[in-house]
Amino acid sequence: MKETREKVRNFIVTHTLLSEGARVVVGLSGGSDSVCLARLLKKLGYEVVAAHCNFHLRGDESMRDENFVANLCQQQGWTFRKVDFDTEAYAQKQGVSIEMAARELRYEWLHRLKEEVGAEAIAVGHHQDDNNETFLLNLSRGTGIKGLCGMQPKQNDIVRPLLCLTRQEIMDELAAIGQTYVTDHTNLEDHYARNKVRLNIMPRLEDINKGVAKNLTSTIENLNEVEKVYRQAIAQSIEACCNYTSWGELHMMKSTLLQQPSPISVLHELLSPLGFKKAQLKEVLTTWNESGKIFVANGRRLLIDREEIIVEAAHYPIPDISQKIVSVEELHIEKDPRFAYLDADKLHGELTMRRPLTGDTFAPFGMGGKRKLLSDYLTDLKLNLFEKERQPLLMDGEEIAWVVGRRSSELYRVDSQTRRVIILCLRSSQK
Repeated sequence: MKETREKVRNFIVTHTLLSEGARVVVGLSGGSDSVCLARLLKKLGYEVVAAHCNFHLRGDESMRDENFVANLCQQQGWTFRKVDFDTEAYAQKQGVSIEMAARELRYEWLHRLKEEVGAEAIAVGHHQDDNNETFLLNLSRGTGIKGLCGMQPKQNDIVRPLLCLTRQEIMDELAAIGQTYVTDHTNLEDHYARNKVRLNIMPRLEDINKGVAKNLTSTIENLNEVEKVYRQAIAQSIEACCNYTSWGELHMMKSTLLQQPSPISVLHELLSPLGFKKAQLKEVLTTWNESGKIFVANGRRLLIDREEIIVEAAHYPIPDISQKIVSVEELHIEKDPRFAYLDADKLHGELTMRRPLTGDTFAPFGMGGKRKLLSDYLTDLKLNLFEKERQPLLMDGEEIAWVVGRRSSELYRVDSQTRRVIILCLRSSQK
């Protein structure tokens, strides 16, 4: 129907889903939604590459679907690509549900196929009713505002041109053009959560309010607009209280974070992607003053320090230190912590680098050779736990020659007997 085509065309343009005449990989199962999607895209002038996955989960019905899609592509002149999956074996190996296994296999292959055929995007047949079901599923599981925004028209290279249509509008379009399709019998069974929502929950809600589907769609649209405001506010809060070091360590000022409208939301947006759970983030806020407390997620640590919350980087750089030996007559001393000057003839061998160990001591320059626990020295500098752990040490055998970027050892002092000086320079700003 012309009005349906125009509705989809306008939706594609409004959400910049596809450029005019683009080549598109269409996930074509043979069901009503994907068949309608492929037919509409072809009518709108797009080049359709039909991609069919045979998951071999429904016996003869799986082969029926594959044959239907192959015949439809031949009739319509579409490029046809298909793949076979041993879905049950994959699910068992990965330890995931059959539903999740099929989804992972499907999208991994679709992404590869998109690159192979040089397509602009991958189009899938999700529609308004699917989106309403997603909303209710996420709501029942517990979610934030993002989870209540439903499926997006465009997500990276995946586009959903039919989100502007209801299931009924799709069925009406297929009837109008006389297009057949296949029906997956499992869609009529309530074994899966989504089917339970579609077959059981939505009808009960419609008993309460006949306009529930339309109202849910409207609510999702409203929440998407609210989410834009939320994103802007969160970005402002993050900018106000957070900064990253050049190597990716995250620092959040406690005092500034507490001034934000929702400190827990700021923590969630920053730390959930790293694997920190909601319960951990709540505990961070309730143990706010316990300096030295550490939380761990996916091998990444969060430290509550005196004035900051610090999340360590995934990797810390190895300091780049240059060495040069000069005669004492050539020596020019820079008053810069990046430089250290050692009597070359007091060294016992080649200098090496390591991190601090429990019980390390050294003789800080200017203290007449008196030894001090390295941990006490670093504490006196008010370094946080992560800074202490990653502090690079330049070693002469088992002796600390230089606490890099901070203080050299008295044992290697340049004095009146010195003839050769080794000049060390920290070329990286990392400490």
